[in-house]
Amino acid sequence: MLKNTNASRVLHRLGRALILVTSVLSVLLLAGCLGGTKVYNNDKTVVYNGATYNLSNVKQIRSRISGKLSDTNTADLLNADKKQIEAYLKEYQTIYVRMAFNFDDQEMLYRASSVSKYSEYSKMQKSFEAAGKQINDLLADKKKLQLKLK
Repeated sequence: MLKNTNASRVLHRLGRALILVTSVLSVLLLAGCLGGTKVYNNDKTVVYNGATYNLSNVKQIRSRISGKLSDTNTADLLNADKKQIEAYLKEYQTIYVRMAFNFDDQEMLYRASSVSKYSEYSKMQKSFEAAGKQINDLLADKKKLQLKLK
């Protein structure tokens, strides 16, 4: 009878130790799952020329390209084709081109310079379109928070 009670005590202690170990492991695993949960902040910002633009609450992003043809004459060049740009250059020799993004009521001037050849305008326009694509990619990516434009 003595052997039987000693064996039952050992099994009882072993059972308690197993329950304790299982409980501790469960708590550690649960803490690991909760600690590993990532919460993404939606504050999206664009950094350009030392200025930071917050896009978190922006409802509408528009691009604008304008050209100052003379002291009194300005044209919208957003949808201008090669023939139209070349016609302006033929008539006015140089155009002061201004490219900007509007974030609701805030403007981010991207490029502004005088052009005298269509190739200069085309290079500016390609860079402007690439920047617009990068801004769209930033807004579409949940994990990306900041864009540094060059």
